[in-house]
Parts: sequence; C-alpha cells; structure tokens
Amino acid sequence: MKRHKHLFERFCTLENLFAASREALKGKRCKPPVARFFAEQEKEVVALVSELREERYAHGRYHYFTIHEPKERVVAAAPFRDRVVHHAIVRMIEPIFEKRFIPDSFACRVGKGTHAALRRASEFARRYRFALKCDVAKYFPSIDHEILLALLRRAIGDERLLQVIETVLASHSDGVEQEWSGGDLLTVKLRPRGLPIGNLTSQFFANVYLNELDHFVKHSLRVRGYVRYVDDFLLFGDERERLRECGLAIRQKLAELRLRINPDKYRLLPTRHGVDFVGFVSFADGRRRVRKANVRAFERRLRWQLWQARQGKIPMKRVGVSVRSWAAHAAGRDWKWVR
Repeated sequence: MKRHKHLFERFCTLENLFAASREALKGKRCKPPVARFFAEQEKEVVALVSELREERYAHGRYHYFTIHEPKERVVAAAPFRDRVVHHAIVRMIEPIFEKRFIPDSFACRVGKGTHAALRRASEFARRYRFALKCDVAKYFPSIDHEILLALLRRAIGDERLLQVIETVLASHSDGVEQEWSGGDLLTVKLRPRGLPIGNLTSQFFANVYLNELDHFVKHSLRVRGYVRYVDDFLLFGDERERLRECGLAIRQKLAELRLRINPDKYRLLPTRHGVDFVGFVSFADGRRRVRKANVRAFERRLRWQLWQARQGKIPMKRVGVSVRSWAAHAAGRDWKWVR
C-alpha cells in the first residue's frame, strides 16, 4: 500500500487555506465569528499558514451544545479558524482515501448520501431473502485515537501533516482508557478516545476507521450484499446461518477496533418484513416508506416552527423551506454531501 509523502508543503499553502476558508463559510456567512474572520480574511489566513509552518498552531476550545434530533447528541462547535484547518486537512487527504473506500460506503462522500444508500439497500432487499442489521454502539465517542492514527499512517507518510492531525485529535476526548502494558502492573498506557460530532474531520476520520470493517466484510467474509452509512450497516444473504456466522466475525473485528455492536439494534430478519435503514423501510417487493418515528419527529418540528412563526421569531418563509425540504427527502430525491 502506497504511503504519500511531501503533503505538508501542499497542505500549508495560501491557496489551500483560502480555498478551505471558502468551503468552511458555506451556510455560515451571517454568524458573527465567521463575519469577523472574513473581515480580515487575508490577515487570518496568513497567520494560520505561519503558525502551521512554524509548528505553533494550537487548536481552540470547543463550544458544546445538545441537540435532540433524531436523538440526543452533544455537538462540538470549533472556533472558525480551526474549522478552516479541518477543511484544509480533508482537502489534502480525501483524494488519497477516496480511492481506498469501497463503493458501498455512503456517508459524507461526494456523490453518495442517504438516498444513494437507500437505493442500494432497496436493491439488495429485492435480491436477497434475509438482512442482518447492525449498529455500532456510541461510535464517535468510542473511536480510539491510537488506532485511528495507525490507520492514517498506512496512507500518509508525512510526519508534519500527521502532527497537525494529532493536534486536532487531541483537542477533544470523550475519555481515556487505561491499559497495562508489558508485565509490570505499574506500567499504565493511556488511550484517549472519541471524535467530536460537528467537525468535518470527524466525519471523514469516521469513514477511515470503519473502512477496515468494510474491507473485512467484502474481502474476508466475501459478502456481496453489504451497505454502510456511518455506523449503521446491513448485510444481505439467502442463508440465515451464514449471516449469523458473519455477525459473530464482525463482532470480533469490531473488538479489534475497540468498538462493539449495539445489542438493541442487532437484528436478523426476512427482507419481506421490511429493512429499516437511513430513515426508510425497504421491502422485498420494492416498496419503500418513511420510518414512522421520522414522520412524528417532523410533525413535532413543524408545530414548533409554526408557533415560532406566529410569535414573529422566525419568518414564515423558513417554515415553507423546511416543509419543501422534508417533502423532497420523503420522496427520495438526491442530496449531495455539503461540507
């Protein structure tokens, strides 16, 4: 496997950082921190390039907040200048890893997305009799930094760029595991874990991490009917026992990555009963419907937006945009990954 060197020189250029700042701007133009950055964009980018080249770059502190859709999650908002660095990193290494990702991994990739994943799952549901549904428990908080860096080093041979990536990883941790190494009970190795939900780098690194599982399923287990979206994945086949065996092998592979299957979302079922994936249920006869829980969540959100509009807190136009977006999603229209 080829390791790419001399990446830092191209990563740490004014051209790359300016392009990264424009990408980070999308959808956030009106926010005060973004406006302040762009009021002195040239000065800010030049300062970032200088800090990176002189190895003085330090990641800022996150602002943490909780969202409740579709379930409660803690989101980490990095300072805007750090988000520029995140985009610059992904711009540099995404082409390298994109060649290594399998076609049936659909999250956070250009030209993929939920509806492409849905079409692929529907195709497999029509072709096979059974599906094994799996979900990784607490995926982002469980990602081991040391394992992730080892996976990145397989493709990246530039230590200066890896040092910047380590700085980004070290800026957040969901905890540290203690591991006794060697034969000495007093020798303790600390293993930080967890990626912050909200970083572009987190989305990308999450794909790198489970790319190990993707290749294991496709090449070691030789499962043709496989599709993954972030930490939610399906295996299809015509033999129950074969899928059960694959499930056990996958548990062992995930254990090597310090991950585990969510037992509440581990199901082996006939495709004629419907397969729940990316918010839709696909049936063996080709039918598809939106998951009922998603419909109820949209109805709650719509009632809340209508109340806000009546109070004058948001324009009614925003409610209309929300309704049209939901209608397009429910109809299965394509959405591209937006950075």
